[in-house]
Amino acid sequence: CQTLTCFLADCWMIIPSWLVCLFTEFHVLAADVPFRFTALTRSCVVIPCTFQYPEHVPLTRGIWSKKTGGVIFHKGQSRVLDHFKGRTKILGDLSKGNCTLEIDNIKSFDNGPFCFHAERGNDKYRFNNSCVFIVMKASPATPVMTPVPTEVDAGSTITVSCSVMHTCSSHPPEFSWSVSNVTSKVTDTSTEQGIWERTSTITFMVTGRDGVHSLTCTATFWRGKQQASSVELTVKVLIIIILAAVFGVVICQKR
Repeated sequence: CQTLTCFLADCWMIIPSWLVCLFTEFHVLAADVPFRFTALTRSCVVIPCTFQYPEHVPLTRGIWSKKTGGVIFHKGQSRVLDHFKGRTKILGDLSKGNCTLEIDNIKSFDNGPFCFHAERGNDKYRFNNSCVFIVMKASPATPVMTPVPTEVDAGSTITVSCSVMHTCSSHPPEFSWSVSNVTSKVTDTSTEQGIWERTSTITFMVTGRDGVHSLTCTATFWRGKQQASSVELTVKVLIIIILAAVFGVVICQKR
């Protein structure tokens, strides 16, 4: 019934091509696409998409369209809506059942829903659970820093991490720190379907005078938006050690 319904619908809507419809087969398969997904405007979003299909029937064309009509991704750019041209691409390998979509330079109106379908020759494939609605965020997520000691001694070494969530895995955030001359170790973790956590970890020696010092981690997202997080370090200089060193020098000089 599903195949017949698709057949009648497509043939009725494309009346000039009714002869093609007579030689076209329509199939309904299963896909796995998140129903709702978040995206940061001006950045990119990578929407995970997988599907099931007969292994002996590799699909040759993957297409993403607005549910209300209009193509947002197609190998033939002439078929793509003007405001999506050059901003969309399939990152996944269709031959392995991966239809993951990237939308770059996200606009506030890129909400969707967007749906995946495919073709092989004249055969057309529709998929259940293949549509996604995008929720826009104007500001990026705030980085989260691991706890640090409230008081640290000058000359001591501490390790601190800074993590941030994002949905643009093809262009993940970059980190910068208020501490100079440090090497950052960066790791990426998939927390759930399509949502990633990027973490920057640094180890550095505490320097400076007595007092409160700010340690800041800044995450710069694809196409420039930034968000920062800071912690305060109270630095204690070891006066006793310094005096002992000075006193020792004085004794040496007297001798």
